Amino acid sequence: MSLYKREDSPHWWVRFQLNGREVRRSSGTEDRKKAIEFESVVRGSAWRQDKLGERPPYLWADARARWLRDTHKKTKVKDEEILNWFDEQLAGQPVQDITREVIEELRALRAEESSKATADRYMALLRAVLRKCVDDWQVLSSAPKVPMYRPPAPEPRWLTRPQFEKLCKQLPEHLELAARFSVATGLRMRSMTALTWDRISLKDKRLWIPADQMKGASAHGIPLSKDALVQLRKLKKLNPKGEHVFQWNGQPIEDCNTLAFQKAVKAAELEPFRWHDLRHTFASWAVQGGVALQELMQLGGWKSYSMVLRYSHLGPDHLAAAAEKITGRVQPKTSHETRHSRGTSKNARVST
Repeated sequence: MSLYKREDSPHWWVRFQLNGREVRRSSGTEDRKKAIEFESVVRGSAWRQDKLGERPPYLWADARARWLRDTHKKTKVKDEEILNWFDEQLAGQPVQDITREVIEELRALRAEESSKATADRYMALLRAVLRKCVDDWQVLSSAPKVPMYRPPAPEPRWLTRPQFEKLCKQLPEHLELAARFSVATGLRMRSMTALTWDRISLKDKRLWIPADQMKGASAHGIPLSKDALVQLRKLKKLNPKGEHVFQWNGQPIEDCNTLAFQKAVKAAELEPFRWHDLRHTFASWAVQGGVALQELMQLGGWKSYSMVLRYSHLGPDHLAAAAEKITGRVQPKTSHETRHSRGTSKNARVST
């Protein structure tokens, strides 16, 4: 008999054979009619797995546990809080049942309980778990699209050169040097604070960042400008001992976005402004100075061209010739071109 009860459970259980493989599942119900319906579903699913190659059900609870076991994120505690909420909504469900419609319902519910911004954070984690189910754990053949409420990204915040100098006057020396080095190199704060002297060649004017210190997990090397070299020499003089480039009171600096930095921002009347906005400042100055977007992508260690396109409006001069072509206007000749054309005409008359 395929339906039976166990002494240690009040629920009906399903047991049957399929091509020599035993399938045994709890129906989760004491109602025999519902258990019969459950058995029909399980048999159909088992047949599709055997004949059509469908993946077996993988419970959300298992995916949740595996995510927390595998992740090494600093926000693991936050992740667990978010996953606890999903547990209440997805208890007993396999990840195969998390469809686009289910996700939209979850998103609307979370937004109603809190806010759209919070809902987006929850959906971002759900999307990450579902992608793991596809790419790493291979329990899903594909993941449904996870929609977001996310508003359009604001234009990057950056400082003009006078604004930056105003900020630097308010910063303590160690942070001023760090800020000047940041806008000279475009390094992200974590990559910069982890920088050690053995990764710098003042002679060759280069530095190297290992892959594990880069957001994109790819090693990064950049040439050092004159201004960057000036800051490094000042930093070496300020902290002659220790392997780390950026130190305070003999200890490596782990975070530049400190209370001292925020006080300086406020005193310079530049609020709101974060340390990461110095990277936007680097990119903005670069484009305004004529650096091509492809070059900027390599200098700043961006992973894709699309990530630097948001700075393109700051340097539209390279499109001037293309803009003239739209109306069919011909660019005026330079004096050199004019002299050359006159000479050509004269030679043409002589030869005639």
